[in-house]
Amino acid sequence: MKVIYPVLFYEEKEGGYSVFVPDLQKALNTSASTCGSTLEEAMSMAEDLIAGLVLDEMEEGNKIPKSSKIEDVSFEELEKHLDIENWDYVSKFKTYIAVDISSFAEKWGKELIKKTVNIPKWINAKAESLKINFSKTLEEALLQKIYKEQ
Repeated sequence: MKVIYPVLFYEEKEGGYSVFVPDLQKALNTSASTCGSTLEEAMSMAEDLIAGLVLDEMEEGNKIPKSSKIEDVSFEELEKHLDIENWDYVSKFKTYIAVDISSFAEKWGKELIKKTVNIPKWINAKAESLKINFSKTLEEALLQKIYKEQ
């Protein structure tokens, strides 16, 4: 499944790009913005932003926000909403960004995977008596180990 949203890019005077997805910002009442040091990185970050927000909505059982026509997306409206005076950018442009949500979901989705683990009997008994959620505990321990080693 692909989604396509109009995206606003600002080339910043000090370098890099600021990126905004107004449709997602309005529909989800969130800051749907990102940035990148190069145009390529900014476009990639826009794809990740769109995919992440849309996938979250899908996994929560919510409707996917509707996409506007690019001509209906306004720099002026965004700038007014951001309330930034004297924004010193080099240039700005808008384009569509298409994202394959299916491939993103395969890589980053919250679909649960069943794993079989072996633990000592006494740990199992003690954990059950304390009503410890085994899945949640394993998930937390794995995340801690993953991010500690990066």
